[in-house]
Amino acid sequence: QGEETSTNPIATTFAWSGAFRKRGELDNLPELVNYADQLEAACFDTLNEGIVTKDLANLMEGVTPQVKNSADFIAAIRERLEKRLA
Repeated sequence: QGEETSTNPIATTFAWSGAFRKRGELDNLPELVNYADQLEAACFDTLNEGIVTKDLANLMEGVTPQVKNSADFIAAIRERLEKRLA
């Protein structure tokens, strides 16, 4: 319907990062393993800063959540990933 979504993409992100890590291990590509590690860390950084999707907002304790739609949440992860990889 073209409506904006606000659902948590972290499970999918971790599925991809796990696949990246395994491929990096099998092909002896430490850069790919590092990318997977940094991607997961960027997800945790984002959550720890209180940036969440609507479906996670009620689970936050000790912080006022900044609720983002799915696209903005992914953008927040990307920003943190880029900082980690710089």
